[in-house]
Amino acid sequence: MQNASTNITSTNVQQPTLSLVCQRQKHAFHILDASPYPFLVSFFLLTLLVPTTLYMHALELPFSLPRADLIHVSFFGLYLTAMSWFISIIKESSQGFHTTKVQKGLRMGMLLFILSEVMLFFAFF
Repeated sequence: MQNASTNITSTNVQQPTLSLVCQRQKHAFHILDASPYPFLVSFFLLTLLVPTTLYMHALELPFSLPRADLIHVSFFGLYLTAMSWFISIIKESSQGFHTTKVQKGLRMGMLLFILSEVMLFFAFF
C-alpha cells in the first residue's frame, strides 16, 4: 500500500518558467552555458589545416589516408557545427533570452564589424 505523500507524479513538480528565471536575474544580459561549438570548430579547422598544408607541400598523410577524404569530412563537420551553432542562437533568441539590451549589443557589434571591413577596404584601395 502506497502512502499518499510518497506518490508524487511529474504533474505535481513545478518547472521554473522563463519569466521566473528572468525575474531572478539582476541584469539584462543572458549568461550562456558551456558550449561545445568553439571546440568543435577548432577541431575541424585543425583537421582541415593539416591535410591542406600537406597537399600544398606535396606530402602524404600518415597511414596512407587520402587527403581529399579528410578535407571533405572536415568541411562537412565544419558546416554541421556552424549550422548547429546558428540553430542554437536562433533558439535562444526565440525563447526570449535576447533582451532589448542584448539585441542592441548584437546590432552594434555587427555595425562595428561592417564599419571595420569598410575601413579595411579603404585602407587597401
